[in-house]
Amino acid sequence: MENQKRILSLLIVFVVLFVVVIIRLVDLQIIRHNFYEKISHEQRTRLINLAAQRGDILDRNGDLLATSIDSYSVYEHRKGWLQRKLALSDAQKYQKEDPKNLSIIKEKKRVYPKNNLAAQIIGFVGVDNQGLSGFEGSCDEFLRGQEGRLITESDPRGRELYGALRELRPGVDGMQITLTIDQNIQYVAERELERQIKETRAKSGMCIVMDAQTGELLALASKPDFNPNAYSKYDRKLWHPRYLDPFEPGSTFKVITVAAALEQGAATLKTRLKSMDRITVGGKVIENSHKIDWLGRTVSISEMLEQSINTCSAQLGLLLGPNHFYNYIKAFGFGQRTDFGLWGESRGILRHWKRWYKPDIGMISFGQSIAVTPLQLISAFSVFANQGVLVKPILIKRIESNDGKFIKVFAQDKKERVISAKVADQVKGLMRNVVLKGTGKKAEIENFAVCGKTGTAQKVAPNGRGYMKDRYITSFIGFAPFDNPRVITLVIVDEPRTSIWAETVCAPVFKEVTEYTLRYFNAKPDML
Repeated sequence: MENQKRILSLLIVFVVLFVVVIIRLVDLQIIRHNFYEKISHEQRTRLINLAAQRGDILDRNGDLLATSIDSYSVYEHRKGWLQRKLALSDAQKYQKEDPKNLSIIKEKKRVYPKNNLAAQIIGFVGVDNQGLSGFEGSCDEFLRGQEGRLITESDPRGRELYGALRELRPGVDGMQITLTIDQNIQYVAERELERQIKETRAKSGMCIVMDAQTGELLALASKPDFNPNAYSKYDRKLWHPRYLDPFEPGSTFKVITVAAALEQGAATLKTRLKSMDRITVGGKVIENSHKIDWLGRTVSISEMLEQSINTCSAQLGLLLGPNHFYNYIKAFGFGQRTDFGLWGESRGILRHWKRWYKPDIGMISFGQSIAVTPLQLISAFSVFANQGVLVKPILIKRIESNDGKFIKVFAQDKKERVISAKVADQVKGLMRNVVLKGTGKKAEIENFAVCGKTGTAQKVAPNGRGYMKDRYITSFIGFAPFDNPRVITLVIVDEPRTSIWAETVCAPVFKEVTEYTLRYFNAKPDML
């Protein structure tokens, strides 16, 4: 009897264990089969994402500014990437250390064959070929393409199985982008700018060259800069394009004031302005930046621009009034982005006229209490080169896929009239006088009649209160030829130490770069 109980107990135990095993098997193989299969698969396999062939960036003539080449990376199973973007010989050296656990995978590496040339325009990419700066960042969606995928399989110890590395999905190449930049003009602009920064011991500088008729940007030079092939070795501040940021334009803005006054009818070319060493506007005393040799009790508008007289410019601002003045400033494109093609472009600083302080009407008339971007300024001056019509800057010429199925061409969407052709021609003549008789003499080019304006502006203090002593931004903007303007050039030099006058610091750079560009394009000379 006792033995029968023992046998029954054992039988019950076996039955229970059998049932438990069956339930477990059902759970593993039927109920949660997919779950455990996924875990097993993940333990044996690993997906590797590979960046696609990134699209090339070309200048307007098809010369390479950014491209991708083959490189080789070392992959350690279970742990991931060990070394990235090496030469094949270097990758093979690493693999020899542990050939069973290390694989060599071909990847694309971004390179910039022109090194520093146009570096802040082009930008750079990260280790996985994602755009991080400049054009590489702002047009990443077109350039990056679609990444490919590899899969590898290993044994329980993590060692790759022979022949296990295979392609799951091939990458799709990125699109090719052609810029409006001309690498030859860009080179000359950078060379002349760098030379002048060195000679004047300046902090930095910019030089922008734009086709006066189409708005295409031919050069965007900014110094100092960096080499995008080794961007991590440079100060991060050098990655950022300076022409995206606002600055007080100083006396170059007097041309905008004159144009607004003439168009509004607040003044004519015959208007005489009082000869004043200082003028009080809204309780603030405004003085001239340099000593004026007055020839009489009044001066003409042309003489005001030629000698760059602050007090006379303030008188024009008062004749205009804040409402009209503000509306013309907006019409010239200030206070809004040009959207020329790069991330991070500022709107500038332009308060609505109802929020102006009482002295602002006078201060803004000669380029203080307002901040503009270099792109806004060069776009605004296109009005005088195009008989009153505003031309917006363009940096992208064309985007196209490798198979030719997608092509996008960029051009002026709509040209907006800002002032009449008559007033535009009047202002063009006044700018010509600045170069012939005023502060722009050193910008004159043989066989070409140059129109331009100098600017010297005190830099605003870091706390935004007042201006710094002995810290200036100098600038010169102009265009040529006179009869049929082809090129507009803006030169800005920040904190020159040998001179604060734009005629000495900026006009020589303007002359060299503009003359090269005109002759490069075989522009028709003026009948002088």
